[in-house]
Amino acid sequence: MMKIRLYKEGDEIKLWELDRRLEVHPWNRRELSNWYWKYSDQNPAGKSFIWVMEEGNNIVAHFAVVPYRLQVFDEELVASHSIGAMVEPKYQNRGLLKFVGDKLFEEAAQNNIPFTYGFPNEKAYRVHRTHMGYEDLIEFDTWKITRPAIDKSTLNITDSASFRPVKEFDDDFDRLWDLCSEKYKIVVVRNKAYLNWRYLERPDWKYYPFGVYANGELKGYSVLKLYREDKLLRGHIIDIFADLHDEDTITKIINGSLSFFSEQKVDEVTCWLWGSRLIEQVLEGKGFIKEATRIPLVIRLNKEFKYAGEVKDKKSWYFTMGDSTEIF
Repeated sequence: MMKIRLYKEGDEIKLWELDRRLEVHPWNRRELSNWYWKYSDQNPAGKSFIWVMEEGNNIVAHFAVVPYRLQVFDEELVASHSIGAMVEPKYQNRGLLKFVGDKLFEEAAQNNIPFTYGFPNEKAYRVHRTHMGYEDLIEFDTWKITRPAIDKSTLNITDSASFRPVKEFDDDFDRLWDLCSEKYKIVVVRNKAYLNWRYLERPDWKYYPFGVYANGELKGYSVLKLYREDKLLRGHIIDIFADLHDEDTITKIINGSLSFFSEQKVDEVTCWLWGSRLIEQVLEGKGFIKEATRIPLVIRLNKEFKYAGEVKDKKSWYFTMGDSTEIF
């Protein structure tokens, strides 16, 4: 007999084993340490909500949401990112994910989580849209630059001294958030507590954060990532944050990031983001090409709230790779 229930301590071993059976991408093989980091109360926005379906002693389906603190216009609230949609292969195509999701989103609503966003894969997308109340929000294209263009773009960079490695996200990053956040409408809150958890406390992957400084003042930052797939070394620009209208700082962020990747001799650099035409223009100017990858971001309302209509308007969002804990 099948049973839907909340996660209980010890389930993570079976969930990790299920994830290992289902995840086909070698560059996205998650370790058990990633599970504890992602789902536990280490997250400054709070513990995740996790539901499973079991048959006998076997967990056959799983769905969870990770809380994220967002600025939504003039309010800060806790929303969530749905991740870990998994169904044991022989149980697929029976609607199990929907039944688990119903319980999950009921709990989210009861805990005042007004909306949830997610990045379903091709198989899960239809279920999310047809049976779970999600709506399309954004389709991301990928910006890419390859080794010859990277090296060419970094030949005449003269402002590298202002681009410095970050060992810890300190009070300067809280001040940067306070200074720049009013320029954004809907955005994940990028304070020091969140940034340290997201990028420096993750135990299974190394990120490379850098800050741009002018006269000792932090003006913006980027977070970079390296990973190898077979013989190809790739770089990601995971996150960019600054005053949305500060072209000088954004240019220095891109220049510094490309210089780092050039020094690492990467074969290509990719990123995707939404909500800043200025950043896109700087990327274009440095030689990035936009590829139509159509990565879907979907959203569902868990309950009515003040900005229920506005959060479904893609024009209001700022979003980068780093705003997902599922892949990047």
